[in-house]
Amino acid sequence: MKKEIKELKGTFVVMVTPFDENQNINFKAMEENIEWYIEKGAHGLIPLGSTGEMASLTEKERYEIAEFVIKVVNNRLPVCIGTTAETTTKTIEYTQHAEKIGADAVLILPPYYFNPLQEEIIYHYETISDAVNIPIMIYNNPGASGVDIQLETVLKLAEKENIKYIKESTGDIIRLREIERLGHGNIITFCGSEELVFESFFLGAQGWVSVISNALPELSSAIYEESVINKNYKRAQEIYNVILPLCIELEESGKLVQIVKYCMDRRGANGGNFRSPRLPLSKEHCKKIDRLLGKAIEFMK
Repeated sequence: MKKEIKELKGTFVVMVTPFDENQNINFKAMEENIEWYIEKGAHGLIPLGSTGEMASLTEKERYEIAEFVIKVVNNRLPVCIGTTAETTTKTIEYTQHAEKIGADAVLILPPYYFNPLQEEIIYHYETISDAVNIPIMIYNNPGASGVDIQLETVLKLAEKENIKYIKESTGDIIRLREIERLGHGNIITFCGSEELVFESFFLGAQGWVSVISNALPELSSAIYEESVINKNYKRAQEIYNVILPLCIELEESGKLVQIVKYCMDRRGANGGNFRSPRLPLSKEHCKKIDRLLGKAIEFMK
């Protein structure tokens, strides 16, 4: 029986991967997190993204996490699995696996490390697209991949039927505006920058691939609901202004994973440990994060 394709929209939690003190995956903690995300109003989940420390996982672990998340979610929310790899062939393998186990979409960064040219990026995504039927979300994050997927390349890829979404993480709001303006609805934008979500929704983005929603799923989902569903931009901006200092800290500190896991632990969720060479936050940095997180928590009371 063919799986019904769900349209992706809303705030998607790009999930952390909780590790125990020995840096092994803590699947019990992951299951508890999934239930917490759902209870607090997340609109979708993305395992195996950058925030999930995808590059620190073995191939076996990636398959295990993908299967585990699909099983636990059990169709209660859309799941978009990160299937990025360093080669086209390996990306296809991960993507076909995601399709086979029932994922609703996949998130794919250009091959990292070797900085592909634009024609190579087009070849990469088109070849993957031809190998699967599952919807594909392009992930444009020059900071992670070392290459910027140019506007013309995005518009070319949008001609493929199952290349349906783009996570726009350049940090350039003009880029998202131009994709919206020139894409003519052929590709749906998701904000991929923690500090530009209000602006992105205002310009037409249909979703947010969110890091901070690991720790503040209620407020992160509310920004989408107020902006896109209720068109209450004043209320959306009030919420945005409360979490924005924490979002800026995530983007600019160089310790995104450590900060969001620390915030989760402070809220009673399961951030857990992280894999080396990541190092813990300093005591002073923890105090700063406590202040920023405290203001957001107070706002919710």
